[in-house]
Amino acid sequence: MGFTEDVRQALLSRVGRGKRYPNNKRMADELGIDPSQLNRFLKRERGLNADSLGHILDRVGVSLVFGDEPADAAREVCFRLPDKTQAVPGAPDPQPDDYLAVPLASSPVAAGPGLIPEDKVEGWVLVWRHQESIRFRSNLVAVEVGKNELSMIPTLHPGDIVLVDRNDRDPSPAGKIMLVSEPGPDGGAMVKRVNTKRLDGDLELIFYSDNSRQFPPVTYRLERDYDGDISRAIGGNVVWAWSDMTRK
Repeated sequence: MGFTEDVRQALLSRVGRGKRYPNNKRMADELGIDPSQLNRFLKRERGLNADSLGHILDRVGVSLVFGDEPADAAREVCFRLPDKTQAVPGAPDPQPDDYLAVPLASSPVAAGPGLIPEDKVEGWVLVWRHQESIRFRSNLVAVEVGKNELSMIPTLHPGDIVLVDRNDRDPSPAGKIMLVSEPGPDGGAMVKRVNTKRLDGDLELIFYSDNSRQFPPVTYRLERDYDGDISRAIGGNVVWAWSDMTRK
């Protein structure tokens, strides 16, 4: 199939009972397009111009990846459903399209460039992709806060798991919780809040903690310490976190 037909089939596969959109009208409303325009496209009665198609792809979270760029870390899910005799009567089956399998990796691996090596994946976290903080994101990695990492208390505790969007490395607005790296080949990776400031023709990066009394802020320069490459300083934005309340 061609690209346009691939898009059409992908949209059709997400409409129906138990799926992302219950009907075409709901899909059109959420995509912000005219329902009749969408219906004619789905019925192959007309095509879409580049602007309309681009708008739809933006709203459903499709990203453009070139051949020399790494693929997303998260994977599609394929459920192995339980025996019907053991399932809860009347309960709907889970829909694979509603979930992503996100790799769990150590902080340095998650903050590094490119694909996460298979031998560095410590496990997989099942994520409901329609949660507002996660919706339209795909290049995700999960990181567990280490047992001696106390700098983000009371927000994050050892054993908590954070979900990091590796496509979002923008440190603005100030105060975002992000996965950051210290400069140099031996620099560590950690979860911190980030602030920035223009200083002497460079961008100062301020990594600070919620437990600032014991862990004071540290500052680096983007050009001086990271050769101007923001991806070497910031591994991604923390968009979600899971906490074990029994440890609080």
